[in-house]
Amino acid sequence: MAAERYNVPVKQDYDGEFKTVQIQERFPDGLAGWTKFLEKNLNRDLPVNNGAPAGIYTVVVSFVVNKDGIISEVQAENDPGYGTGAEAVRAIRKGPNWIPAEQNGRKVVYRQRRPLALEFLRMDSNSSKM
Repeated sequence: MAAERYNVPVKQDYDGEFKTVQIQERFPDGLAGWTKFLEKNLNRDLPVNNGAPAGIYTVVVSFVVNKDGIISEVQAENDPGYGTGAEAVRAIRKGPNWIPAEQNGRKVVYRQRRPLALEFLRMDSNSSKM
């Protein structure tokens, strides 16, 4: 009798937010598309314009990708300063819909965490890179 209790399938709530999934959400056009989007939409000069010393400024951004791929609840989990946290959030909010995550063949809501690094070298007032 005790063995029968362990054979009962567990029902999953596919409407709740998933922390782990079988297939993660993805940016349209994959990693290359994500990189291109960031290069085009992040203001890489923002730290230097706000007086930051040369260096790498990493912001961890979290956001929810719903079943339709729509982004919401975008927030910077850290802010190294010089406007970098707000800039990372602005860029993510501006982005397109993503391809949603999947669990057991179903599209699900998933919270993503992504580090975004803004790097610049202070060679002159107009030089920076990502």
